[in-house]
Amino acid sequence: MNYSEAKCEMKQLLGRVSPSELPKLLDWIRNSDELDELLLDNRTVMLRSIADDLRASLPLNAMLPSETAAHHKMQQRSRPTVHVDGFLYDDEQVDSLCEEGTMSRSYCLSCGSYRTAALDFISHSFSVSELQFLFQNVLPDLTGRMLVDVGSRLGAVLYGGYVYSSASQLVGVELSEEFVRLQNNMLQKYRLTDRVQVLHVDVCTQDVLLQNADVLVMNNVFEYFIEPSEQIR
Repeated sequence: MNYSEAKCEMKQLLGRVSPSELPKLLDWIRNSDELDELLLDNRTVMLRSIADDLRASLPLNAMLPSETAAHHKMQQRSRPTVHVDGFLYDDEQVDSLCEEGTMSRSYCLSCGSYRTAALDFISHSFSVSELQFLFQNVLPDLTGRMLVDVGSRLGAVLYGGYVYSSASQLVGVELSEEFVRLQNNMLQKYRLTDRVQVLHVDVCTQDVLLQNADVLVMNNVFEYFIEPSEQIR
């Protein structure tokens, strides 16, 4: 059922309610915890559906060959490290992938032996639960505010901001054309374009946008995606 069909059915339902009972029903819709729980569940379902669509378009590590700086930084870490995107894969999904042999949590210290050590996992995206906590517990009410996500990659912060906050504008700034295309596909499919947009630009050229932002999100941007020489510009 799409939005138009749901709205039509809701009107028909309200039209069948006894006039004397209608105020009670409307009050329940506005204030009931039962409905709040349903809405929260629906928000999570939508984010997981977006994650399903993104997984189908990306390799298992959710990294593109063009992300040379990030690949290089990961190779320089003292321990073997793999990228497991927190928005795409929750703990249960990671466990399932490890059980079936598609993913591993450990590496061999000497090939052919039983001596293994745990791999380090990193994520360049917030998980669904982290997004919910960020927008409902960490940030203030964003009504009428603009949030800018620098290096928005898959768009997790933008989708989370759409369902978990009342921010009037959610703007992603992304240098990778491939990631911009992925995000725009999701925005169109899930009809989020009324409050969300993704700019294919270098953040260093966006002085006005950054000055007007009420909230600025930068997740791993400096550590993995921008070289030190670029950071001090």
